[in-house]
Amino acid sequence: MVKNKQRPLQRLCPPPPPPPPPRLIDEEFSALLANVTEEAQGKRPLVLAGDFNAWSVEWGCLETRARGTALMDSLAPLDVVILNTGDTPTFVGPNGQSIIDVTFVSDTLAPRTTPWQVSKLYTHSDHQALSFGIRDARPPRRVPLGSCRWNSRSLNEANFTAMMAGAEVTRVPTEEMAAELMSAITGACDASMARSAGRGRHGPVYWWTDGISDLQRACLQACRLAQRARGRRTS
Repeated sequence: MVKNKQRPLQRLCPPPPPPPPPRLIDEEFSALLANVTEEAQGKRPLVLAGDFNAWSVEWGCLETRARGTALMDSLAPLDVVILNTGDTPTFVGPNGQSIIDVTFVSDTLAPRTTPWQVSKLYTHSDHQALSFGIRDARPPRRVPLGSCRWNSRSLNEANFTAMMAGAEVTRVPTEEMAAELMSAITGACDASMARSAGRGRHGPVYWWTDGISDLQRACLQACRLAQRARGRRTS
C-alpha cells in the first residue's frame, strides 16, 4: 500500500501466486505410501484416490515408471481395484499433460461403482475433476403412493430447479432407475416445499386386544347415555 497526503492508494495488482509444493524425493514417497497402507489396512469398504504423481500403463500412461511400480506393490495387500479407464489426461499443465491422479477402491466395492470418468468441470487447477458413483448395497425402499404430500403454495421454484438440475440417474436396471428418480424428486420437493400434515390412520398397537375393544364400546355407550340423561334434566 502506498500513501499520499490526501488518502491511501490501494494497490490493485494481485500478489504473486505461491510457489508449487516441492516434489517428494523417492524416500519420502516410499514413506508416504507406507503411512497410507498402514492407515488403510483392514478398513472396508475403501476408497483411495489422489495425485500420486506416478506413471503406469495400468491406469493409462504410455509407460510404467519406478513410482508406478512402487505404488502398485504397496497397495497390493489392500486388495484394491483401479477405477481409472481410458487415456484422458488428469493433469494438464504448462509443461505437458499426464495421468497421475488415480482412484482405487476395495475389490468388494468395485461391482457397485458407476463408470469412472475425467470430468469437464472447471476446477481452477491443473488437475481435472474425477467423478464416479457408488450404488447403495441395500435394495431401494419402495415408498407407498400418497405417503408424501407437500404444500405447493410454499414452493421455491429456484430451489426445486437447482436440486433437479444436479440430480443424476445412473444406467441401472429399470426398477432401480425409477427408485433413484423418485428419490431425486422427493429430495427436490423437500428442499423447496414444506410437507403437508398427513391424515392417515394409525395402525393398531401390539397391546390392543378384543377385550379392550369391548370395554371401549361399552364406555362410549355409557358416556352417550349419561349425556342424554343430563340433557333431559336440563330441559
